[in-house]
Amino acid sequence: ICEECSQAEGCIRCMSCTGVHAWCGPCAVKAHKNLPFHKVQRWNGTHYEATSLMELGFLWHIGHGGLPCPRGPE
Repeated sequence: ICEECSQAEGCIRCMSCTGVHAWCGPCAVKAHKNLPFHKVQRWNGTHYEATSLMELGFLWHIGHGGLPCPRGPE
């Protein structure tokens, strides 16, 4: 179970973070908002396999404290 939301399966782990963590995809992305180069893995039912934060939906916002620009695209 995801340690952040406690709603979804905790199938994502990070090999770069300290400690043992289990997140769902959206919570893993949220937890890594400022850690875009961490190496993550997804449980496929038999073993962990490499994935990326980008494959999980990560979008790196460079300005505004890691949040999308409040003005949006023009």
